[in-house]
Amino acid sequence: MNLEKTAEFLENFDYKYTRQGNTLTIILAYNHRIFMDFKNPNKITIKDQLVTWNFITGVLKMSIRKAIILNLVCSMILSIIIAFFNFKIGAIVFFCLVLWTTYWSVTHITRYENLKHILTHGNNSALYSIES
Repeated sequence: MNLEKTAEFLENFDYKYTRQGNTLTIILAYNHRIFMDFKNPNKITIKDQLVTWNFITGVLKMSIRKAIILNLVCSMILSIIIAFFNFKIGAIVFFCLVLWTTYWSVTHITRYENLKHILTHGNNSALYSIES
C-alpha cells in the first residue's frame, strides 16, 4: 500500500486525516491519532498517540500502552492513600478506576487495531512496523 492509495481509502470512507510530506495523521474519535510514515516504501511505520483531553490521559500526550500503565500506577497510588484512611473506600475507588481504564483502553485499542487491519489487510508488498 502506498501513500496515495491510503489517502484515497481514507477519503472514500470519510476518515479525517492530514498529510505532511510522507506522513499521514489519521484523526480518530476521542482525541486518538494514528501516524503512518511512508518514508521507506518497504517498511511503513504505524504509531498511535492519545492527544490531550481524552478519557485516559487527560492533558498528557502518550501512546495507549503508556497510558494504560500510567493509569494503573496512579490508580494504585491513589487507592493506597485512600485505603490508609478507609480501606473499603480505597478498594471501591481502585475498582472503579480500573474499570474506567479498562473500558477506555479497550475502546482505543479496538479502534486502532481495526483501522490498522483494514489498512494493511491483503497487502503483502510492504513490511509494517507498529510502535506504541
